[in-house]
Amino acid sequence: MTDSPKRKLSEHIRQRTKEWFRKADHELAYLELSPFDTDDPPTDTAGKMAQMVAEYSLKAYLMLNKKPIEKSHDLVDLLDDCLAIHNDNKFEELRSDCQLLTQYRLDLVYPTSTPETITVEEAKVAIEKAKRIRDFVMAKAEELGYTHE
Repeated sequence: MTDSPKRKLSEHIRQRTKEWFRKADHELAYLELSPFDTDDPPTDTAGKMAQMVAEYSLKAYLMLNKKPIEKSHDLVDLLDDCLAIHNDNKFEELRSDCQLLTQYRLDLVYPTSTPETITVEEAKVAIEKAKRIRDFVMAKAEELGYTHE
């Protein structure tokens, strides 16, 4: 990886990046309140929302770097786009998390004849992975001069 110097961000890019991170933070705020102690806990919703946290975070990084944001929910594709920006192989640390969370987006969005479910423990792991991705991407953004005010 090449060192990426901090740079002055335009107000437009900073604001748009902030909007993506804000969406991620709002999803995380809801996930923190997940009622997993009910008879039918919303684990599928938690899995989908965890995927969205990761998606919004990766898209924030793309925005920060003035890269096109595709209408894709595949976190591995988004991760590859982020990795390519500065040839930053540290993003590889997120690959397995992205693979897992993408699966929840694909499997849990629409009802099927055989409902896909995840356990409470799997939902909690998904939330932790989403937090990890968000925190990692935020740290990378801050390295580039972004401040989350």
